[in-house]
Amino acid sequence: MPAHFFVECAQSGCFTSAGEGGILKAMETKNRKTRYALSREQEKLASRFFGRHVSGAKALALFLASLLACLMPMLLGLRLWRAIPPVVTTGLVGADGADDSMPRAVLVFGVPGLFALLNAICHGQLWLHQKTEKLPPTPVRLLGRWTLAVLSVLLGPLWMLRAAGERATAAFYLPCLLALLLLIVGAGFFDCTRERKLAFRLRCVAYKERAWKKTHRLAALSWMAAGLQLLAVLFSLGRLPPWSGALTLLLLLLPVPAACAFARAE
Repeated sequence: MPAHFFVECAQSGCFTSAGEGGILKAMETKNRKTRYALSREQEKLASRFFGRHVSGAKALALFLASLLACLMPMLLGLRLWRAIPPVVTTGLVGADGADDSMPRAVLVFGVPGLFALLNAICHGQLWLHQKTEKLPPTPVRLLGRWTLAVLSVLLGPLWMLRAAGERATAAFYLPCLLALLLLIVGAGFFDCTRERKLAFRLRCVAYKERAWKKTHRLAALSWMAAGLQLLAVLFSLGRLPPWSGALTLLLLLLPVPAACAFARAE
């Protein structure tokens, strides 16, 4: 063991009467203070495992879908515009002791817009780090491509309903959760492989690679469109009419007849 290690240990007071235990404690202290930089090859490998890499087409589709989801609460704000007071109390107290209120326009347009802006930054960071084969920052990896859209859909309407004096009921939020589920599951179809458990395992495309890819890419787009349609109708009307449910079912089942057409054309 290097002599300078023992000198540093003695100076830091790590040696104790426990003898060997003191040395082990010193080694643990030394290791905790050590930081090892990844080599370029290690960083490339880590970026592939943890960088949330996707194809360019999928990255664009997920960005547009999540961006629209972030902006959807604006429709609810427009519907409740007259019920929301011009100045909304937030319940937060500023440095001067006064309530930190916000204008109605900030709640209706600014809050969803902020979520959309942060979502765009997050998607851009993931794409840029993927292109340069670098590991994205930890906050960007944790947020991923859907967290900000989920927060906007759940928190934005909650604040708007409270400002308008209405309650956020389960009947309102269950369709929101269903829409978010369709968006996230649909996104998984985009580059769906045969090993994935949730897939359209139709006999007509079982052994046709191009038809398989086209079917699941269409499924991704139609399922995400179904989720966005649910959010748009719910926030605009405050309820889901029967025609919206029928349209949702049509979009969910669209890949089945399309798969047969793709298989015949191949």
